[in-house]
Amino acid sequence: MFCVLDIEGSGGPFGKEAIIEIAVYRYDGEEVVDQLISLVHPHREVQKFVTKMTGITDKMLMRAPRFHEIAKRIVQITEGAIIVGHNVEFDYRMLRQEFARLGYPFERQTLDTIDTARELIPGLPAYGLDKISKELGIFQPVKHRADSDALATLELFKILQQKDAKKGISILGQSVIKGNHQKDKLNDLLRSIKTPRGLFYLHNHEGKLLYLGASDNVKSAVNRIFLSDTKKAEKLKDEVYTVKTEAVGNWLVARIKKQQEMAEAKPAYNRLTEIKLERAIVADNRSDVPRLQQVELKALGNKKYLLKAPSQKMASRALSMYGRNFKKAETKKELNALVAEFPAEAIFIGAGRKKTERCAFVVKKHELVGYYYFSLNDQISHEQRLAKNMTSIEPKEAFTEMLKLGVLSGEFVLSR
Repeated sequence: MFCVLDIEGSGGPFGKEAIIEIAVYRYDGEEVVDQLISLVHPHREVQKFVTKMTGITDKMLMRAPRFHEIAKRIVQITEGAIIVGHNVEFDYRMLRQEFARLGYPFERQTLDTIDTARELIPGLPAYGLDKISKELGIFQPVKHRADSDALATLELFKILQQKDAKKGISILGQSVIKGNHQKDKLNDLLRSIKTPRGLFYLHNHEGKLLYLGASDNVKSAVNRIFLSDTKKAEKLKDEVYTVKTEAVGNWLVARIKKQQEMAEAKPAYNRLTEIKLERAIVADNRSDVPRLQQVELKALGNKKYLLKAPSQKMASRALSMYGRNFKKAETKKELNALVAEFPAEAIFIGAGRKKTERCAFVVKKHELVGYYYFSLNDQISHEQRLAKNMTSIEPKEAFTEMLKLGVLSGEFVLSR
């Protein structure tokens, strides 16, 4: 049994859209045995580009049924059937999203007619519904309306069935994707991530913070968590309901905010650990001396300076960027001297949350005491005015050492 489905959405940010029209045709392989066609009140404005494309206006939806009023009917008509759609991932995700808002885990098998058309009808110039309908002579009276598009998809599916019947192995049978509610949910959460660098927060259905992370590649970091197969990770994947992100502009602010917020929120799936610094001990050949996590520099006058680092990875990264970004010996000497004799008072500038913004790190008494953001339209000399928004930090020593690593790598520069 199959259910050919098409949905029109309201438009808007990923995860915030709503269904405005739905058409479902239950098809037993020979004929349509049931159907549902309805506008749906979305509880939000329809985006202008959607109205222009579909002709569906807010006024048309004022008296349309709410999704919860037709939800039971959708469950009944799709029960035990494979959902068929042209780019079915979108339609299926929209359905699951609406059901999730009702607290119902909707799960069905799916089949995408785009993928199967490419297999069974190779060589077409394009596989969008409009283009493939024109190529195959499928009547499509109105474009971008659920009923018309669902009927066109149904006719395409019938053609694919006929071609599939001539194959020794069923392409359609191999193309069916089994429903997996957890996997579908996690994939949707990953697609919702738009912030490349910063903090990410995993919440449960009640809004409780489960996990807090910081990364230069948020999507990759969240994906690693979702790919983990430990018992704790599996439990987290079951509970997670939303992923929220916050852009911070640079890795140092991300670490500072993560440390501070973890101390306050104590997320259930984080190990709350304070940043600890390894002692800067000069390495020698003794076997009892542990492998040190430190950066060794030759400062002015050939003096050696050991810079503390919270991890070997961070130290190696800083040295690698130091060697790659600074080729002139004079520049390296200046940096070495700046880090070895860290200024008593200074402001270092790093990347902000957007192109028109920068982040200022404030050093007093040789330690990093806080940071604030400022617009490029502001004058950095307006320190007193800008510093009113400064976020203070603790522990100062640990983050001061990280700031030095960022200075060496070229990510943070001294404000002149």
